[in-house]
Amino acid sequence: MTLPISYATFYLADFYFGIPSASVVELTNTLMITPVPLAPSAISGLINLRGKIVTAIDLRKRLGITSRPELEGSVTVFVNRNELLFGLIIDRVCDILELDSSDFQQPPHHVSEDIAELIVGFHKLPDKLMFILDLDKLIYGCIASNADIAKE
Repeated sequence: MTLPISYATFYLADFYFGIPSASVVELTNTLMITPVPLAPSAISGLINLRGKIVTAIDLRKRLGITSRPELEGSVTVFVNRNELLFGLIIDRVCDILELDSSDFQQPPHHVSEDIAELIVGFHKLPDKLMFILDLDKLIYGCIASNADIAKE
């Protein structure tokens, strides 16, 4: 018997994504974001979440999906990675799904390298595909890319 895996699910445009639900701390309507000069384009800025300063990452920009007209109406999913909080700006939150790990599939080989690096695989659902994101590469790859630029 395979173990179920629990995912927090959400939409970016028409794409359906999941992240491990154990990483999710909370959800809010997107709060005021203070831009950061010279930050990578995917970093929208900083959010003050009850006295904690949190880096906000626009997942549309990070994944190369067309930009939304404005952040109004978006949701921020706060995730904990290595004892640090990050805010992931998404379009619409969905459900927590528990899926059988045996249904997990690796990304196809013909997906672009940039995207394949951020997607660890997918689950085939009855009416759609759910792409599973690699939170560490999604978050730290975004931050590291700015550090690399600073070294040049």
